[in-house]
Amino acid sequence: MRLPLVLALLLVAVIAVLALRRDLYSIQRPGPGPRPLELTTGARPAAGFDLVLPVVPVGMRRVRSADGPLLIHYWAPWEHHSRDQARGLDSLAHSAGLAGFRVAMVCFDPFPSVARYVGRQRLRVPVLLDGRRELAATLPCPSLPYTYLIDRSGRIALSMPGEVAWWDSTSIATLRRLAAEPPARTAPNPS
Repeated sequence: MRLPLVLALLLVAVIAVLALRRDLYSIQRPGPGPRPLELTTGARPAAGFDLVLPVVPVGMRRVRSADGPLLIHYWAPWEHHSRDQARGLDSLAHSAGLAGFRVAMVCFDPFPSVARYVGRQRLRVPVLLDGRRELAATLPCPSLPYTYLIDRSGRIALSMPGEVAWWDSTSIATLRRLAAEPPARTAPNPS
């Protein structure tokens, strides 16, 4: 090969990697295994969002931080243990103990592959497609998988990387506790 051609190909490869870097995923490294959900202590930052996202298998779904307790699990069909994580969350979301708790899995992948996966696994939990990264602009996804719990007042009660032990007694107690919390009191508006 000629040197100018090699340099041109190398330059194109470098530009492509730099241009697509924002779309690359950071996958959580295998660790000790799935961890239970535990609420963070201290002040909870606000998570103000009101979006309409496509939902698999068909339709659109409005997702708002102010509509009560919400669990958002960033997930991808190709990640390690994706089937176990999706089935565990799907089963937990439809258990009697979590009535009134909204649950959504969020995926960045294209619709056809996600729809096939959801259909094959017979998932009933909503799988939202955030291809434009609208939700990720407010609730960043630094790695996959990543989980957020939003409290009744629209504040982030938990942000946790890695796989979750959905049916762990600590996770269930955390979700029940968050669902039972009263809304935060707002300071009176001085007029």
